[in-house]
Amino acid sequence: MKSELAALEELQHLDLKTLDLHNEPKGIPENLEAMKAEVGHIASLLQKEKERLEEAEQWRLDREKDVAAQNAMLAKSKVKLQTVRNEKEHKAVQREIDNIRKNIQDREEEAIKVMEAIEQYRSAIEDHTREFGELEAQLRESEEQAKARMADLEEAIGKVNSRKGEITARVSPELLRLYKRIHKRLGRAVVEAKDGYCMGCNMEILAQAYNELQRGDKLYQCANCFRILVFKPKEESEEPAL
Repeated sequence: MKSELAALEELQHLDLKTLDLHNEPKGIPENLEAMKAEVGHIASLLQKEKERLEEAEQWRLDREKDVAAQNAMLAKSKVKLQTVRNEKEHKAVQREIDNIRKNIQDREEEAIKVMEAIEQYRSAIEDHTREFGELEAQLRESEEQAKARMADLEEAIGKVNSRKGEITARVSPELLRLYKRIHKRLGRAVVEAKDGYCMGCNMEILAQAYNELQRGDKLYQCANCFRILVFKPKEESEEPAL
């Protein structure tokens, strides 16, 4: 019985390890998805900034064409001013010239503001392009690491399962079925009996049962949680007492 109980303890250790190995990959896709979402967010932001820059550049070109047209009109008005025949016509042409000059000034001021915005857009695009590249590189690296880790986990699970197969062969079918039922219900099916208590539920064990349990020649279960109990004697002192 002692050998079977020892086998069950090792089997339980492997079952818990298998659970951890199966649970670890669950967090890997979540982390990758979070990184992909961040990369997508930066890509979307970068695209919007490029669109705004393109619109601003087009607006600047339109204003430059407008200013060129206004300057052409100004030149014609100046020529026209030289040919006026009376004061009334002179004043009318002069007002025309003043309005054109005002329009040119307004367009040039608008163009300056747009150029400042364009520089800001370009700076933001440069920063986000660099950030996007760094995040993409990190994502590719994380994907490679995740792929390698998944392969390692699969290999580890295979080794654990192989070892579990060796151990179960050393346990009677009845005891193995009992272990699996308790393991499925409580997770930890084999627990230590220590100082007269079940370490699984902290319930006190009857003195007679505890004494018999220490011999290790029979199967004992906790009367409260029904876990399989094992007794481990305290290690003797390395140096004899004086």
